[in-house]
Amino acid sequence: MAQNTPPRLISCDEAGYTGPKLLDDNQPYFAYAAVELTPEEAAGIVSAMRAKHHIQAPELKASLLRKRANWPEIALDILSPLKGRVLVIAADKRLNLAGKTFEYIFEPVLQRWSTLFYGQDLHRFVMNALHRVFFRSGEQVPKLAEELQAFMKSFDPSDAPTVFGAAKQDPETNEILSCVLRFARGYAKIIAEQSEHLQKDVDPTGKWTLDLTTTCLFSLIVYGWGHRFDRLDVLCDDSKPLQAMSHIFSGFVGNTETVELKGPGGEPAPIRANLSNPLRFGSSAENPTLQIADIVAGATTDLLQNQSEPSYRDLARWLLPHMHAHSMFPDDDFIDLDKPRPRMNLAALKELARRADAGEDPLEGMPEFYQRLVLAERKKLRWYL
Repeated sequence: MAQNTPPRLISCDEAGYTGPKLLDDNQPYFAYAAVELTPEEAAGIVSAMRAKHHIQAPELKASLLRKRANWPEIALDILSPLKGRVLVIAADKRLNLAGKTFEYIFEPVLQRWSTLFYGQDLHRFVMNALHRVFFRSGEQVPKLAEELQAFMKSFDPSDAPTVFGAAKQDPETNEILSCVLRFARGYAKIIAEQSEHLQKDVDPTGKWTLDLTTTCLFSLIVYGWGHRFDRLDVLCDDSKPLQAMSHIFSGFVGNTETVELKGPGGEPAPIRANLSNPLRFGSSAENPTLQIADIVAGATTDLLQNQSEPSYRDLARWLLPHMHAHSMFPDDDFIDLDKPRPRMNLAALKELARRADAGEDPLEGMPEFYQRLVLAERKKLRWYL
């Protein structure tokens, strides 16, 4: 790959940012957008749109334009010429909190054989199940969600006494949540020990742990634009989380290799990105490409919050094909107990909770346990047939 190939400028911005606070009722969705545009192209779009829609502000900003009654039409007008030059990731922030529960409660205990559990989609089972329990049931559960959010910002179990304490289990608690709590309490010492280095007073980046910005940019670059162009120059709107975590991308500077990883279910998920330089940061006032990225991200979160509104239908038709596959929304298929894999994961979760209660090794014999579940499901299938 020729290193003298001019890099493609990829400009990125977000919408719905609430930092590590994922339980904000006013902003339930997060979006991170990356656009492939030259500064000259973006400046032309900005100038034309300001004139056409009589925009007095010097910048195109979704936060200002959404106040207009015809905001969806303005957004579509701005984006229409950019087919194929936009990628955007969107996430339900509450689902992300549920997903982080697996990452920071289960992963420290299961990490030695984590590929076994991820390969079976146990993380997706727990994530979607907890999302349903937290946000579709009674009043006591949101307290647990708040505690989990607090723990995953500080990594201090004392911030989540209901989660880690020995309090009597509420008989009304959902079965899956009960298993999660039993697991957390039974292996609290391991979780605390493994998380100690992440505590905010030890690791200054700890306060960004629940932030979605870095995760989304990583997917957009190494699973997206990095596969489309030989070299990238990535420009991001000023972002404290990204500046704190930008070292994650340093290994991609001048990197021409493709790394073969496995995605969900074991399918190939190669990552690739050749950055011409470390991440750059700038202001939207000085970079019109960032203004376009801001419009994409803002239009995405607004679409998600107004999905039933007819005025957003045309915008939806344009945006949805530009949405990255790593966008994260609740999916009941992962918890449908009429299907074999969710049934297997419920059985595995119950077994992990039993071992936590008994103080047993959480990993010994688990590959064989899953294999027995697979054989049992095959017998059921033969019986039905």
